Amino acid sequence: MECPPQLSIKIPKKSDLPRNSSPWNIVELPIDILLMTVEDDEFLSCFSYLEKPFKSYDKNIGYVYFGSIGSEQGKKRKIALVKCSRGSADPGSSLSVVKDAVRVLRPRAVFSVGACRGLNCKETKLGDVVVSSKLITPSYKTPPGRDIGNLIRHIADGWKAPLEKPDEREVEVYPDGVILSIHKSDGEWSHKEIQRYPEAMAVEMEGGGKNFSSLLDRCS
Repeated sequence: MECPPQLSIKIPKKSDLPRNSSPWNIVELPIDILLMTVEDDEFLSCFSYLEKPFKSYDKNIGYVYFGSIGSEQGKKRKIALVKCSRGSADPGSSLSVVKDAVRVLRPRAVFSVGACRGLNCKETKLGDVVVSSKLITPSYKTPPGRDIGNLIRHIADGWKAPLEKPDEREVEVYPDGVILSIHKSDGEWSHKEIQRYPEAMAVEMEGGGKNFSSLLDRCS
């Protein structure tokens, strides 16, 4: 198996995370962006980009990590980072957590961050970045909201992959990716069934896309 290229940034370890929790009343709400992760490497990768990170606890959603990222017109974006359990509808998983997180944190946007499986090796390769411009399920198709759609189209402008040797691998960013979301309760999907969605560039298994997107529509 091919070894991945070395990164130019240092990904923290779980032991590097804040040990102490800050009181909830210091959290500035609403936040701008809520990041949902499942695996440790996804969570730690997102955490590494947070400026002045701290964690706090809410009885409805558990521990949330807060910080800021970037600067647009001189304004930092307030970020909340949450780690969910695997699955989509079980207690502690993405769908159940996001219901309470959206209500409490009132984010302007929610992103599910993680690894997806490419469906066409001629179009995408391991390590490429796919940003969902449309999420489809067996019974539902949804594009992002207008404001998020405008951002997605330019998401790769000026971005460079954080590689120690940038010439070692060319990383493509697909800001118009169509992602097929398969709910765990849908059971195992055959390759033939997935081929019914030729517009899909990648597939993910955690999202519960229909309910997830409907929830965000109601909360926006």
